[in-house]
Amino acid sequence: MVRLHPDHLEMKVELAADSAWLLLGETLATEPQVEQELPRLRAKAGEVYRLSFNGKILTPRETGVDFLLDDAVEFRLIFARPDAGPLRCEASYLRSLPDDHQTILTLLDENGRNVRSEVLNAAKASVILMLPAPGTPTWPALAATDPSTGTSLALPVASASTVSFRDFLLLGIEHILTGYDHLLFLCGLLIACRRPQSMVVIVTCFTLAHSITLALAALNVVTIPGRIVEPLIAATIVFVGVENLLRREEPPGRWLLTFGFGLIHGFGFAGALREAGLGSSGGALAVPLFAFNLGVELGQLAVIGLLLPVYLKMRDRPAFARLGRPAISALVVLAGGWWLVQRTLLA
Repeated sequence: MVRLHPDHLEMKVELAADSAWLLLGETLATEPQVEQELPRLRAKAGEVYRLSFNGKILTPRETGVDFLLDDAVEFRLIFARPDAGPLRCEASYLRSLPDDHQTILTLLDENGRNVRSEVLNAAKASVILMLPAPGTPTWPALAATDPSTGTSLALPVASASTVSFRDFLLLGIEHILTGYDHLLFLCGLLIACRRPQSMVVIVTCFTLAHSITLALAALNVVTIPGRIVEPLIAATIVFVGVENLLRREEPPGRWLLTFGFGLIHGFGFAGALREAGLGSSGGALAVPLFAFNLGVELGQLAVIGLLLPVYLKMRDRPAFARLGRPAISALVVLAGGWWLVQRTLLA
């Protein structure tokens, strides 16, 4: 988040504890370890973002680091306010994180209004922001020139919401397609279903539940630390797999279980948004939240659409009922158990 003030620029960057730990060149840490290393992180604060104005590197006049209650680390940088013109923002810290890490850079005006958002990653780690003169009520929709390359970049402010919707939509799709724990949980639920109607109810309950807690967490109404949510998600996977093995028929009341466990998974989805920066800007959340959740549902439906025809063809075969379904449920238990150990004993 970049917030404009009459006499300075304020930048805030929020990272999950494990991501902040990577900035120190380490690969594994518990939250208390990260909190103890705040002095080392403060020394790195000035390297989190690299800002330049008209080709001149800006040096932060003040930096700070705080450990937040939801197992996140917040970096704060204060810069002197440049005059009107192109400001180049480069997320330097992305070089220390995995290539698939994404962050959202949001520009707020002097009134705290969200005027632009950009998704940055290792392939696209910088963006040009056109700054107005201090006190100017309108924002320029002009072409900016990248000082390092001379490339002309059209940055119409009016298109910001459209770009953000697309990027958040893709972020949601990517998150569910790479969220193997969420997909395995859903697989464990559906493998026990005998009727298509039951599958529809299960998917609907899961969608409603995780949408509720995703919104509550993204809006900071309810927040649960990642060190609690992630092991709970693994535990839900183990529970579903064990129940499948103990009950050879479709478990009664599975929709209620799905809804309850779906609430937990929603907090996990919210972690992806917080890691990307949503919620730290104070700007509008409705469109990004809707786009991200829509992306999650589209990705989820795509996976179900591929696997469902195979399952419907196999479900009535005696060999599948006798061996296939228990084998898949056992794999669900093993995978969930490994994640549970990894997120508790090995964390």
